[in-house]
Amino acid sequence: MTDAVSRTLQQYADRGVFRGFQAAAGARGRIEYHFLWLLRRPIHAVFDPRRGVLTFAALFPGVEPASAMVLALKSIVRSRSMKVQPAHKRLDARRASVSCAVRKGDWSLAVRIRGANHEYAVRHALNLINELFLSLHDRYPDYLVDRFGLSTE
Repeated sequence: MTDAVSRTLQQYADRGVFRGFQAAAGARGRIEYHFLWLLRRPIHAVFDPRRGVLTFAALFPGVEPASAMVLALKSIVRSRSMKVQPAHKRLDARRASVSCAVRKGDWSLAVRIRGANHEYAVRHALNLINELFLSLHDRYPDYLVDRFGLSTE
């Protein structure tokens, strides 16, 4: 895999941030990624180069679409494009945009990459995912215990 998304993710794996990183050709020209990061459960991502979209599917499984937790996650995602965000956290809408959705009880994050901003978009997406997990750890630890088997300690 020689595309910019794969190279950027591979850099994280090379630095030891991810474990078990795998990239493989998927259906219709997509590239599928699997790696361990933050939890014991593998993260699954798919990059569609034709659409310029990197999707982290089922990042948070088993959620209620209108729950306070989902609303809090959506608020964090929305806030990334707001001018009140510090520059290092703010996502430049000219370079990339993020969205989230709940489908069949699973919360997913999608990053639409504009132009040749693949590395920028991937790095911001990973920083956002890390922030989302930290928020869950602070505000909804029971969810992480129930769905990911984290210790209560």
